[in-house]
Amino acid sequence: MTVRRLSQALAIALAALAFWILASRPDIVDPDFVIEGYIAILTMVAVAFGAIFLAVRTATKGSAIYWRPRDASQIGPIAWMILTVIGVMQGASVIAHWSNVSGPGVAMSTYLLVGALVPAAFLQFGIVKWPERVGAANRLTFVVVSGLALCLAAAWSYAAYHMAPSKPALLPAPDLLIGAGALLIGASFEEVLFRVLLLTALVHRTESAFLAVFLSSVVFALMHVPGALLDPVLHSDWRLLGQVIFHYAPVFLMQTFIGLFLGVLWLRSGSITVIALTHAILNLGKTAAYGLLHYGL
Repeated sequence: MTVRRLSQALAIALAALAFWILASRPDIVDPDFVIEGYIAILTMVAVAFGAIFLAVRTATKGSAIYWRPRDASQIGPIAWMILTVIGVMQGASVIAHWSNVSGPGVAMSTYLLVGALVPAAFLQFGIVKWPERVGAANRLTFVVVSGLALCLAAAWSYAAYHMAPSKPALLPAPDLLIGAGALLIGASFEEVLFRVLLLTALVHRTESAFLAVFLSSVVFALMHVPGALLDPVLHSDWRLLGQVIFHYAPVFLMQTFIGLFLGVLWLRSGSITVIALTHAILNLGKTAAYGLLHYGL
């Protein structure tokens, strides 16, 4: 299967998921007008996906190349690196569960340590090579793109916090600093994995910024799935697993769209600092409302 056909298949799968999310929710489709309701949902999904993909294609068109891989065959090693990160994280969670030492602190520590150390090891031993910087955005472009991205991220985070059903009181300053640091570290290693390394390599491999952004965004969303589904699997609670899948599906879809946004930002800014900070700000509102375990995008 070619990269283009794979992308088309994934786009259809995402559209089908969006249709299922809407059609399976109560009170969405009137029982007296089921066929008409399904047609309306299908039309809405098609229009929404068309608008999103058109926006991404327009935003990536004519993208300057600020980074390029040092090795043309980086896709395979990067894929193994991502799989290793996921495998070690889930393996550590299983061990913690069996040892009765699992908890929010353990989960967060595992996430940060594995997410930072595994990519560092792959880079240190030369299995994955850090891309080469070949250019930089001009000052006006950088300021406009970065400023717009940070403002949109802040607005998203503000809305996420105020839409939460219950909002706890703000934590003490030391805890806030620790939480903000954890957010920034987590956002940084995810951006290194999926934008700096994977997206840069995909642009070189596919020769299409649009396809590279889309594929890296899907992989970005898929990376979060095992962690979301692990707990009911560990407890062999298959009914709960079905409920988790039902409620997690829209989160997965939103993670893909956030990946598109961050991918475009990486191509347009070429700045690791900007994409990491934007990612962390996107997570800030949800973290303030729900706690650190819900930080991840």
